[in-house]
Amino acid sequence: MHRWCLAGGVVFPVIYFATLLLAGLLYPGYDQFSQAPSILGASGAPHPEVFNTGMEVTALAALLGAVGLFIGLHRLRAGLMLSVLAATSLGLFAVSVAMSGLFPLPNPLHYGFNLALAGALTPLFGALALRKGSRTRVARGIVLTGFTITVLLLAINLGLGGVVGAWNSGLWLRALALVSFPTIAFLCWTVRQNGIVQEIRN
Repeated sequence: MHRWCLAGGVVFPVIYFATLLLAGLLYPGYDQFSQAPSILGASGAPHPEVFNTGMEVTALAALLGAVGLFIGLHRLRAGLMLSVLAATSLGLFAVSVAMSGLFPLPNPLHYGFNLALAGALTPLFGALALRKGSRTRVARGIVLTGFTITVLLLAINLGLGGVVGAWNSGLWLRALALVSFPTIAFLCWTVRQNGIVQEIRN
């Protein structure tokens, strides 16, 4: 069952970006470069239900991934504390995404208390949890590289270098998601595949 949960962690970025693409196509004049994704679900959007429903499905998949991550890491003898931290950070991210769909702009709860930032730490905790496994050395390197780039993009979105402006803020937000979300998905896939290998060997 936990492998099915991890599959949710693998596919949630696909659901997210498919939602952005579809909702953007249904929003005449929407600019992916300058406008934030949340505008697609705001009360004045042509079809806010597309974006908001997509966020709920994305959140559900990520939440399943969090459950699978905890069980999968624990079964790989990754250590209880790091398994809890990896799963909790992803779970908090899922809660924030769910709130973005349940409370469209301009509702102040839309931002989910910025819990989405916790998701940036999931790859770090996951890579540390897998450090004892020699089979995961390359995967850990990929995950940590994704984490490093995520931190850099997060800093840029928060104002580092002054490169984000009104004309390109949407692009930078999507760049952050395009690195962060697949990194988490790759972590879930790695845990899933290593769990399968371990079961075969046992």
